[in-house]
Amino acid sequence: MSGLDPAVKKETLYAAAWVLLLSLLMQAVFLIAGKWDLSVLLGNLGGALIALGSYFALAVTVSRAVEKGKPEEAARRVRASAGLRLAGSALLCVLLVAVLKTNVYATVIPLLFPRIGLFFRPAVDRKRGVTPEEPEGSDLID
Repeated sequence: MSGLDPAVKKETLYAAAWVLLLSLLMQAVFLIAGKWDLSVLLGNLGGALIALGSYFALAVTVSRAVEKGKPEEAARRVRASAGLRLAGSALLCVLLVAVLKTNVYATVIPLLFPRIGLFFRPAVDRKRGVTPEEPEGSDLID
């Protein structure tokens, strides 16, 4: 990750922390429910890697699109990449479940973890004393 925008690194590490935390929580829930087995662990690991890969691809796409400076072009690139990322994530999840026989729920649920982390970002930043700033091109993500 040496030649990347520092914001991409920072945001990806933030998402990875949430994915790790929520993955551990999910493992505990499966264990407490008596439903834990190796397919849950493998599904969670695979789903987490897919989620982080998709999030990283989004961050790189947004960073590069914003560098170009044309908001309309940047928005078009981000929208186009969304479909590809979704299709790629779905295909990889299907392969994990079909080939490795991973637990479907443990494979798919981690795809939501980066979004959950983003939801809590304002509260985490306030607690750390970080003032919210309006990043350039933030409207491109949604």
